[in-house]
Amino acid sequence: MTLDADAERRALRTKLEKLELAISAVIDPIVWVDAQGRIEWFSAPFRRLVEKADTELLGAMLLTVLPLEERGQLLPEGAHPVLRALHGQPNAMGHYEFRRSDRTAILEILAARVQVSKQELSTVVAIRDVTERKQAEELVKRLAAAATLSAEAERRRAAELDKAYQELKETQAMLVQAEKMAAVGQLASGIAHEVKNPLGIILQGVSYLELEITPEQGKLHEVLQMMKEAVRRSDKIVRDLLNFSRQAPLVSKPEDMATVINDALNLVEKQLTLKDITVTRAYAPNLPAVLIDDNQMKQVLINIILNALHAMPNGGELTLRLFLKQLDQGQPGVGRRTSDVFKLGQTVLVCEIADTGTGIPEDVLGKVFDPFFTTKPAGEGTGLGLAITREIVERHRGRIEIASQKGRGTTLKITLPIYEAPA
Repeated sequence: MTLDADAERRALRTKLEKLELAISAVIDPIVWVDAQGRIEWFSAPFRRLVEKADTELLGAMLLTVLPLEERGQLLPEGAHPVLRALHGQPNAMGHYEFRRSDRTAILEILAARVQVSKQELSTVVAIRDVTERKQAEELVKRLAAAATLSAEAERRRAAELDKAYQELKETQAMLVQAEKMAAVGQLASGIAHEVKNPLGIILQGVSYLELEITPEQGKLHEVLQMMKEAVRRSDKIVRDLLNFSRQAPLVSKPEDMATVINDALNLVEKQLTLKDITVTRAYAPNLPAVLIDDNQMKQVLINIILNALHAMPNGGELTLRLFLKQLDQGQPGVGRRTSDVFKLGQTVLVCEIADTGTGIPEDVLGKVFDPFFTTKPAGEGTGLGLAITREIVERHRGRIEIASQKGRGTTLKITLPIYEAPA
C-alpha cells in the first residue's frame, strides 16, 4: 500500500510538473493568487512581463507587483480586477495600462475566482499584452477619421469647383449676351434710321391719297386704311428698335416702389378687368425707398403685366409682392467679386409679379430675354419687350429673373438696391 501510494504521488508530481511546463509554454502570462491576493504560482511569461526575480514574486501581493492604470492614472484599489474577483465578482475583465522599464503596455486581464475546497478560495489571473492590437486599432481609427476628413474636403473642393464652373458659365453667358445686345443695338439703330424716313414718306402718301379719292372709290379707301395700319405697325417696330438701341438717360430719384406699381396697374386696369383677371397686392409694410426712374420702371412693370395678361386669355390671378430680403447665398450677380451687382449680406428690395397663365416651356425659358425672341403669333409682338425690360432693370443696378412652369404660370422677380440717403 505504501509503495502504491508513493508511486501515485510520484506520478501525480510528474503530471503536475508536465502541466506546469505546458502552462509555462503558453505565451500569455498566468498567475495564481490566494484569497489575500498573494502570488502562489506564476508562469514564466509573467516573470518577463513584470521584470522581477522568482524570489521577489512568490508570496508578494499581486496588486503591488502589477500596478495598473487607466488613462495615465493609477487604478483605485477597489477597481483592480484581482480585488474585484476576490471580493465576489466571478470574472473581472478589462483593459489597463502597465508601465514597464521600456514602454507602457496595454494589458487585457481576466481574473477568475476558483473554489479549491470548501474553505479555500483562489483566483487565477490570465494576462494578455494587447498593446500592438490596440495601437493598430487606434491607427485604423485615425486613418478612418483622416480618410473621412479627406473625403469631406474633397467633396467641398468638388462643390467649390462646380460652383466656380457654374459661375464661369453664367459669366460667359452674360458676356455673350452683352456682346449680342450691343451688336443687335447697333444693327437695330442703323436699320431703324434707314427705315423710319421711308415709312414717313409712305404714310404721308397714303394720307394724301385718302384726301384725293372720291366717295365712290370705297374699296380703294379700305386698301389705303390697311396700308396705313401696316405702316403704323412698322413704325412702332422701328420705334421699339430705336428705344432698344439707344439708352434714354435715367432720371432717378428716391421712389416708393408700391406707389410705382399701383400707378402702373391703374394704367392697365381696364384690360385686366375685361380679361377677368383678379389682382392681389402683397406689400410688406414700411418698405424703404429705391433710387429709380419712375417712368422707365413703369414701362418695365406695364410690359410684364401685359405679358401676364396675354398668358391668361380666360382669366386668372395676378399677384404682386414687395418685400425685403438679405442676400445670404452666392448666386449669379451676388458675391464678393467687384463685378457682382450685389454683395453677400446686402439687404435688397424684391418685387415679384406672378400669374396663373399658360406658362413658358422649359426649352424656351432661357431665350425670353433675347432680342426679337417671342412666343406670340406672327404680327402680335416684336420680341423686344423683355429685352428692353431687362436692359432697363440692369441700368438701375438691379437684376431680373424668371421662373415658369408650363400650364402653371410664370413669376418674374426684380431685385433692386435700397436707396441710402447721403450722410
